[in-house]
Amino acid sequence: MKVTISGFYDEVSFSLDKQIELAKELGEKYICPRNIDGKNIADYTVEEFVAAVKPKLDAEGIAFSSIGSPIGKVGINDEEGFAKQLVQLKELVKICTVMNCKYIRMFSFFMPAGEDPANYRDAVMDKLRKFVECVEDSDVILLHENEKEIYGDTDDRCLDIYHTIDSPKLKLIYDASNYIQVGVDPNAAYEKVKDYVVYYHMKDCDKETRVEVPLGLGVTDYKKIFADLEARNYEGFMTLEPHTGKYAVGRKFLYFVPFARYMKPEFYKAFRYIDSKLGKKTTDSVSRKDVFVIQYKNLKKFIEEASE
Repeated sequence: MKVTISGFYDEVSFSLDKQIELAKELGEKYICPRNIDGKNIADYTVEEFVAAVKPKLDAEGIAFSSIGSPIGKVGINDEEGFAKQLVQLKELVKICTVMNCKYIRMFSFFMPAGEDPANYRDAVMDKLRKFVECVEDSDVILLHENEKEIYGDTDDRCLDIYHTIDSPKLKLIYDASNYIQVGVDPNAAYEKVKDYVVYYHMKDCDKETRVEVPLGLGVTDYKKIFADLEARNYEGFMTLEPHTGKYAVGRKFLYFVPFARYMKPEFYKAFRYIDSKLGKKTTDSVSRKDVFVIQYKNLKKFIEEASE
């Protein structure tokens, strides 16, 4: 197994300088760009990117593992939003090319609340095919993430997308936490989708509260998953996505604002659980960077143990 660690470093800071600084502090050279200096990566033209962003990355030896785009993160009936994203995707392909990056993360459209996703299956597939057309003349591969509330939020619908589109230009991301948040067993999901997954988003989630927790504290059996990846000789990226603000910032609100814990009892319960596991007191300060580094160390530990 050969894992290359990347991360959504914008969870610590929107400042590109700060993102680069943390990556280098951890001894890593790959990031997954999402927000750069307060601007979403999809809002950059390739000309703007080459002028304002690439020189900093090149100077510090930082590369992209994938582009964490919001492509496909619009309502299935939002035709204006879809048209805009087709234009953005074409620019992102150009940015991928100048960065020698292979992957662009994407989604399969938000479903109307309370409606059966099956009613929108054909529309989803038609629009995904148009996304695929945008990358066909490039070396870029689209990675579908199983985000909650989109068509492909369950393992079965992710497989439906993969087999229906049936293109070498579309592969799957495995995100255990996102599966948990929609009531899917992440361990069973892994067994179903692993043959079609080429990229991993690393975060975990508590089953009862469905709130993100550090790797190893949720219901995902990462030890078993890493053992399987080792046996299968997985080679690729794992991107940290710990959603740092929920715990680092949210705990202060829930602990010290009167009655706040009663407004979000599931978060209060999850944060107290995390505190107990990390040995934190309610009065201890925990920064976004602290949360990110904890996740990084946990990921390194899983990788090392699987190799022993």
